[in-house]
Amino acid sequence: MKFFSDKKDLSVINKITKRRIALFTNGEFETDNPDVIKKLKPHFGCESPKIASSLANFLKLKKEAMDKGVYKKGMKKKDLEEALEEFNLNKK
Repeated sequence: MKFFSDKKDLSVINKITKRRIALFTNGEFETDNPDVIKKLKPHFGCESPKIASSLANFLKLKKEAMDKGVYKKGMKKKDLEEALEEFNLNKK
């Protein structure tokens, strides 16, 4: 999971152990450790990898549809996939 901070370089220290649990570089920190995620989630903005990947796929489909001229405002991912598939079938 990716976390974001307003401060560019930030070190997060555990109050009990006095050890660093996160180091934000350029305002971002990424981890898969569930204990760290549990501690950071209430305090920092976060982005789930699944959501980021899904958004990237949607934006890629949207750009492709716009390039081919089949994009209409408000189209969902399923609609984009169908429109691109139909465009490719008609082109052949």
